[in-house]
Amino acid sequence: MATVMNTRPLSLSEALAEALRSGDDTAFNNGSPLSAALLPLLRALGWKDFSRELVEALPHFSDHFDIVDFRNVLVSLGYESQAQKATRPSKISAQLYPCLYVANNGRVLLLLERCGDRIRYFDTDNGKEHLGWPPPVGRGTAYTFTDTHAAQAISNQRIKGDWSKALLRRFRGLITHLLSMTLLINLVALAVPLAVMLIYDKVIGSRSLDTLPYLLAGVSIALLVDFGLRQLRARLLGNIAGRIDYLIGVETFKHLLYMPPLFTERSSVAAQLSRLKQFDSVRDFLTGSGISALLELPFAIISIIVIAFISGPLAWVPLITLLAYLLLGSLLASPLNENQKRHGLAKSDKHRSMLQTLEGRTEIKGTGTEATWLERFREISGENAHSGFKASLTHAAAVSAGQLIMGLSALTVITWGTFLVMNDELSIGGLIAVMALVWRILNPMQSAYLNITQGRHIIKALQQIDQLMKIDVEPHDTHSVHLLTDVKGRVTVDRVAFRYGPDQDPAVLGASFNAEAGELLVITGATGSGKSTLLKLIAGMYQPQAGTIAIDDIDIRQIDASELRRNMAYVPQDVKMFHGTISQNLRLNNGLATREDLERALKEAGIFDEVMALPEGLETRIGDNVTKQFPPGFIRGLALARALVRPAPILLLDEPGASLDMESDQVFMNNLRRMRTQRTVIMVSHRPSHIRLADRAVFMHQGTVKFVGDPAKVVAHLLEQQA
Repeated sequence: MATVMNTRPLSLSEALAEALRSGDDTAFNNGSPLSAALLPLLRALGWKDFSRELVEALPHFSDHFDIVDFRNVLVSLGYESQAQKATRPSKISAQLYPCLYVANNGRVLLLLERCGDRIRYFDTDNGKEHLGWPPPVGRGTAYTFTDTHAAQAISNQRIKGDWSKALLRRFRGLITHLLSMTLLINLVALAVPLAVMLIYDKVIGSRSLDTLPYLLAGVSIALLVDFGLRQLRARLLGNIAGRIDYLIGVETFKHLLYMPPLFTERSSVAAQLSRLKQFDSVRDFLTGSGISALLELPFAIISIIVIAFISGPLAWVPLITLLAYLLLGSLLASPLNENQKRHGLAKSDKHRSMLQTLEGRTEIKGTGTEATWLERFREISGENAHSGFKASLTHAAAVSAGQLIMGLSALTVITWGTFLVMNDELSIGGLIAVMALVWRILNPMQSAYLNITQGRHIIKALQQIDQLMKIDVEPHDTHSVHLLTDVKGRVTVDRVAFRYGPDQDPAVLGASFNAEAGELLVITGATGSGKSTLLKLIAGMYQPQAGTIAIDDIDIRQIDASELRRNMAYVPQDVKMFHGTISQNLRLNNGLATREDLERALKEAGIFDEVMALPEGLETRIGDNVTKQFPPGFIRGLALARALVRPAPILLLDEPGASLDMESDQVFMNNLRRMRTQRTVIMVSHRPSHIRLADRAVFMHQGTVKFVGDPAKVVAHLLEQQA
């Protein structure tokens, strides 16, 4: 059958990836000035074999490559970048080389090395290196780069103490600036009430307008300074909030990705999404009014001191108000928290129910249980509405009580202040100034009081983040692990035991066998005998609680997880295709795979003709609900092809014959016969036809290995058990 060629134009990111696969750098030079500087910079930084990692780090589905993409790629490869304004390239210190200089007019230069009074630089306009003085490109921004690989081993270690506290310590300098700016804002803000007091007492009282212009000018300057400082604080606070939100999101997601599957696969998708959404409360707090109130509250003491200086005893009013808010907050905190917690659980139940309904519509229709499911959803929705009503009622009561305290405080000040004015203990201007200062104090008090519940959620979210980050992840990019070189493919399983939980029976108990290099080994047994669990143990998905699993006599626990999976191709029982094209899904296992590599893998999986018969061939979109439009055997064939794209010496297959028709299964078995001497194949299967193909077979029963040897005898054991 003729190959269907893709007519869709490649995006810039796809063109760059194809350039790496073919070894042709032309696309980098023609893409953009920044893409042209990428490879020379990596070489200057000493990055040797960057093709595979760079393909994975490039942006996806992107037709542009700007400075944000450039810096993100470098971060993915282990290089942090710092930006600083510069007048011209020659003014940049040689200690910062290699350095990327991006002029304001868009010109890009890569400064590589100082050579006496000259500079070796790469000009992205012509794609060549030069030795001399860079051309005049005007002012711009210099980007310097720091290699984080040396500190990677430290970052992978368990953090002593809480991760959230370590994160906040990174922002100590910015937080200090934020507090200093808030102090300055509070000092400047005193100018307005004090000026009003002077106008009432001096200008109006003496009926002299001589000082009024000076007072108004001073107040105007103070207002402008206050406005400017608040804008700067808002930008600084937004910067801190954005960076903290980014770090929490990326680091928790990274931690989840690198965690062993055992910690995540036991929870439902809805439960995990609900847990991750709780982390959004940290961002909402940092970008809302609560953080502003928290910053303002400590500096209320300044206003209280000024009130005491002006009016003496009136300073007791805001102090007593603060105590009243603290008392009321402690009394309402528990019911507010309980009602919010109940409402949160009800919302999670409703979300989970909707997700289950959308995923299982076919089963609901097939069993005719629409009415039952609807009634269940009505009950869940009723609980959600009722708990929401109680939560809003409690919150409304808290708001009303807070407003009452605030109103009583203001009334107390004006009443008490009136008596002080009538007794000539306080001037009218002083009373107005005190009222302005009291309102300034009461606003952050009330805001902080109303954010009590949110504050508890923040503390709980940070505690959950700390618990998550304390879970050990698989070793990645460390220097204390073995690197596999010249792998033959011999797999040794020695007295391996594993159980899913301390209160559960062992899923695998004392399993021992060898798979020699180039051998086809089949693991079989009844459902629940531990076959798939054992395969996941070999793949490094789970860690054995006893015994060892070794590749070429190296314990896999001493092997970097990425290195291990580069030498293993694993096809799970339940396959998943991700949103994208067929070629992109196949290249998940090998980003440098060429089109010829993809076609070879499709042929080995026996679905080459089916893929090429599609209107867009390899560029056909799959993933999400589109996957359900294809036969299950076709999707399983794609999963097998994805595993075969990587030239791994070990291939692990979990029930590869599931959903395959007789013709597809025959093609698969023919491919197995060809692969059996090229790589070590360990396959879980219950099909006698698959077992008979094996060099040796393993028969399992209730987690233990009962027999290892002749496939024909294993088939007899299996048929005897099924009889």
